Amino acid sequence: MTRSASRRTSSRGFTLIELLVVIAIIAVLIALLLPAVQAAREAARRAQCVNNLKQLGLACHNYDAANGTFPMGSYMMLPPGNPAATPCSGYHEHSLLIRLLPFYEQAPLYNAFNANVHFVFPQNSTVQITGVTALWCPSDPAISQLNMADFSWGMRFTSYKGNAGTWFSPGRYADPNCGNYNFSTQMSQANGIFYFYSGTRIAAISDGTSNTILMGEWAYGKLSTGDQACWGWWNSGNYSDTMFTVSYPINPFNKVSDLGTGQGINSDLYTSAASSFHPGGANFSFCDGSVRFLKDSIQSAQFNPTTSFASNIMPGPGNTYTVISQLSVYQALGTRAGGEVISSDQY
Repeated sequence: MTRSASRRTSSRGFTLIELLVVIAIIAVLIALLLPAVQAAREAARRAQCVNNLKQLGLACHNYDAANGTFPMGSYMMLPPGNPAATPCSGYHEHSLLIRLLPFYEQAPLYNAFNANVHFVFPQNSTVQITGVTALWCPSDPAISQLNMADFSWGMRFTSYKGNAGTWFSPGRYADPNCGNYNFSTQMSQANGIFYFYSGTRIAAISDGTSNTILMGEWAYGKLSTGDQACWGWWNSGNYSDTMFTVSYPINPFNKVSDLGTGQGINSDLYTSAASSFHPGGANFSFCDGSVRFLKDSIQSAQFNPTTSFASNIMPGPGNTYTVISQLSVYQALGTRAGGEVISSDQY
């Protein structure tokens, strides 16, 4: 055997320092790629949210084609449907989302709803606990959870609400059979699309369907645990459950430390504003069927903690309101017939 044939070969491995350098390079690459991956995922979630609002906008227009108006925000059911709902009691019934069910491919769920009894009675428990993914923004994972806080059978929630305008009018405690409030005055000042006893026709949107908000989203998961149990019920027609107001800025969590509680509507005002988990703003469907992303930097009225309203709105007795200065761009997008001139470059 020759010396060369018997020579053993040796292989050189990585040193500890080389291994650490490789790991560091991989970590840097992951750190560089992770934000891009997260941004891509958020873009996909935002696109799904836009699609949900498009479907709801289309459902509203199909409802209008079948009934001549957009769906009613809510109403009060007199006894015996709800024995406790005497005039001025503040009870309210089911939401516009229930009325829209057949128009966003949920006809079986609509057929299971009993409109002859109060919307949270046991007869409607199956509908109440059914999760409808078309009503959930995928950027808000908390919205899909069944909450057991208020009912033994639980409650489901919605990421999307109808536009009630610059205030909630008529108030929750007003109804046609109630003598304590001027119901006709409150109805005449309602300026959004959805509100108690609403029946808004396309022809009534004189500001232009492309300049009037139909529905918007809100960030359920940003609320406190207590507010998550109490607000955003998908089957409820109460203000702040399935209707919002443009009186408060988009994403108020980032602008106002505490909006407090509204006057005469029994509502935490954080739940009354549009908001989202999408960076920089929120998605809104408009009355022309389009969906647009409004930045939270859009011109909005300042909040007045003394009145719990926007600074350019003065509340009066019996849920009446007066505009004391020009509406902001965001507020103007919420009115259906305010006569404001708005160009797209303003939002």
